[in-house]
Amino acid sequence: MKKFLVMIERKPTFTGSLLQGHREFLGNLKGTSLVYAGGFEDQSGGAYVIQANSLEEAQKIVSNDPMNEENETVYKLKQWNFS
Repeated sequence: MKKFLVMIERKPTFTGSLLQGHREFLGNLKGTSLVYAGGFEDQSGGAYVIQANSLEEAQKIVSNDPMNEENETVYKLKQWNFS
């Protein structure tokens, strides 16, 4: 399986209203595709690492994250050669 880094940057319009759904989403990925997850110390966002067979599969997973909302955050997805 390939690994993908999902970086999340909070926009100035971030309200936090989708944070609980985001946490539940990550909780549901535990034991399947989630490798690591955590927030940045400066509260500017966070990141998580998922496993998927392809970029398309990873994009599909990330598209289901409730916090992946245009007015709240910027999501960046990159394949990561993590070992």
